[in-house]
Amino acid sequence: MDVEIGGKVLMNGAEAMALAFRLAGIRIAYTYPITPQSEVMEVLASDPNVTCVAADSEYNVLAGAEGVLWAGERCAVATASQGLLFMSELMWEVAGNRLPLVMGAFSRGVKGPGWCLGSQQNDVFFMRDTGWMHFICESAQQVLDLMLIAFRVAETVFLPAIVSADGYYVSHEKEAVVVPTASECREYLGDPPRGELPQAGVPASFGGLVPAKKFFRLSCNIQRDMMAALQVFRDAAEEYGARFGRLYRPVDYLFAEDAETFIVTAGAMGGTAEHVVRLLREDGRRVGLARVRCFRPFPAEDIRRGLGNAKRILVLDRNLAYGLGGVLASEVRLALAGNSADSICVPVYGFVTGLGGLDVTPEMVLAAVEYASTAPAVSGPLYLTEEGIEH
Repeated sequence: MDVEIGGKVLMNGAEAMALAFRLAGIRIAYTYPITPQSEVMEVLASDPNVTCVAADSEYNVLAGAEGVLWAGERCAVATASQGLLFMSELMWEVAGNRLPLVMGAFSRGVKGPGWCLGSQQNDVFFMRDTGWMHFICESAQQVLDLMLIAFRVAETVFLPAIVSADGYYVSHEKEAVVVPTASECREYLGDPPRGELPQAGVPASFGGLVPAKKFFRLSCNIQRDMMAALQVFRDAAEEYGARFGRLYRPVDYLFAEDAETFIVTAGAMGGTAEHVVRLLREDGRRVGLARVRCFRPFPAEDIRRGLGNAKRILVLDRNLAYGLGGVLASEVRLALAGNSADSICVPVYGFVTGLGGLDVTPEMVLAAVEYASTAPAVSGPLYLTEEGIEH
């Protein structure tokens, strides 16, 4: 597609991710194939204006991308599953060096009980403590939009960002995507900032041993800037909405004004949950939906504000943290606890579902709502499948 044409185009999530990189003016891509993101790099490789560097592993993809960022260029990087895990050592370094790299990821199950190619979010949630921001999409349109917003946020706070979506459900399914032109995106993003780059002839140390006191201070700076990134996301998303007509918030709510039961999702299940919510509203049920867009920084105040009047909260997790339960459910519970002055006591039902790419059907979501309307909440996860609910 000619990036100056714009308009509405039929594409899948992988194509949308590649197009977002092109619209951001990417000239260099570090690549290593892994399902289900390989098509992202295949699309970029077909662009004569993009130099694709074939690395020998995902580890060296990120190592190479670091050099591109140090040189003041944007760089395209995308991965999934085992590839993302292989990058994890360097992810701490990229964040610690305050490099505003934007990485695309299509979530896929990791090798545990066995190999799994189906969608599951453990790969991206495993990176939640590395210092990377994390924005979650549920459609190809959102992949395109949130990738561009992520560049704006990352280059403002000088922290890297993951933009993730569920593998196959988003990466491979086609939809009509509204595409801005390259010139419009250039006006929105501007040129990549160079920051404090290594300079020849200037004494400096990079990647060396840092004394404990300085290490502590630098770590605290990352935390402060990560929290400040939430307002930067709001501002960048509002400007994006004003320019292109699609507004995103850290948490997008539906029927929040009077909902007594809330469903909370992050990822492709949001569309299925919306379908169920609308059906229940037609029956007079006061049900609402909260879609988490920002996972890091986590919008705890938005959660408390939006869910504060709920009588029950259902969190649908396509992941499982062994010994804890669903990752999103644990984050929501922590957000509701807040400080003693503003804590919210409401039962939270954590449903783990869709692991390994199992479909989450409207009937399953409806069963979860009916279960929560009568059964007491439990501390551990509830397992939601087509056969029923277990704990």
